Amino acid sequence: MELKEKVATGLEEVRDRSLGLLDPVPEEDQLRQHSPLMSPLVWDLAHVGNFEELWLLRVVASHPSTSDAFDDMYNPFVHPRFDRATLPLLGPREARTYISEVRGRALDVLEDIDLDPSDPILDQGYVYGMVIQHEHQHDETMLATLQLRQSGAYPLNEPPLPSSAGHLTEEVLVEGGASITGTDIEPWAYDNERSAHEVKLSPFWIDTAPVTNAAFQDFVGQGGYDDRTVWSEVGWAWRCSGSIRAPEFWSREGGGGWARRRYGQVEELLKKGA
Repeated sequence: MELKEKVATGLEEVRDRSLGLLDPVPEEDQLRQHSPLMSPLVWDLAHVGNFEELWLLRVVASHPSTSDAFDDMYNPFVHPRFDRATLPLLGPREARTYISEVRGRALDVLEDIDLDPSDPILDQGYVYGMVIQHEHQHDETMLATLQLRQSGAYPLNEPPLPSSAGHLTEEVLVEGGASITGTDIEPWAYDNERSAHEVKLSPFWIDTAPVTNAAFQDFVGQGGYDDRTVWSEVGWAWRCSGSIRAPEFWSREGGGGWARRRYGQVEELLKKGA
């Protein structure tokens, strides 16, 4: 695939992913802050457009800024996550219009730009790969936010498991050995993904599914925080240093259930099967 075609395809694919994640979500939920740990969903959406404007229009093609207010509002170094819901954010429709206009201009620039190998940010389309990966990262952030919403289940369209699918075992053994991680040849890799190097792993067991709050509650209730055999040396030293008997941010409420305390707030932690 020709490089510019690869860039355009990558930009299109990640934008389809971003919009597809938010399309089923009511507009009020896109504006709401579902956790002080996360931004409102619509902040992430407009931010990826502002980041794209910064690099693919202003740095690459010396275009002027669309809005100084946008540059401030969607700057993550100026506004921490817990503060972003107080900003005069673009609404869901306005955010989509903004990022669409930025994308249209970025593609116009791409058509005429020389991906000059003497320029580090243009060599092999590096700056475009950075923008694409940045939006993928925010898709992951938005997925985490969607997991934290309390206002209704996210509509899933997952195909049913095939009838031949059997019951998974709780754990599987991963054989040890040498593995190459990082890269020397992928032009869109970040600095911290370079260089390629060998990592040797000992065999280890891993769960076949994520640990649920309910399962971890059972672990705590059965004395897991007092069982030295299930802790690493570093973990056990940490547990003993503070006489910790449960996760640091968990506490028992009057009715005996667990709650999570973060940033002065109390959130219900456990529901049956959660």
